[in-house]
Amino acid sequence: MKTYRMINVQVKEYLFDLRNTAIENGFKPDKPWQLKLVNKADKIAIEKQYRASISVEAPADQIASMLNMVQAGLMLPLTEPVSLKNIQANELQYLIAYNPLQEWR
Repeated sequence: MKTYRMINVQVKEYLFDLRNTAIENGFKPDKPWQLKLVNKADKIAIEKQYRASISVEAPADQIASMLNMVQAGLMLPLTEPVSLKNIQANELQYLIAYNPLQEWR
């Protein structure tokens, strides 16, 4: 129960940061965030490619739940569940949000 509360607080903070960043960067409602679970190398690559990105690091046993909660909070379609085995095998430790229409030029 305590872990769920911690995840819930972290998700609320993450959603708050996403909304603020969208406002600061003038995102329109038709420019939604793209969410991904990534490893450190992919996180760095996304941060270099896209102007606005927000990431959060989370333990392997919590990150898939965070992804689903953030998707629900942003009213995005839910993606297929990611297995803990896949998360661990691919070292997916970051949930990153970026706007695919906001590349660095």
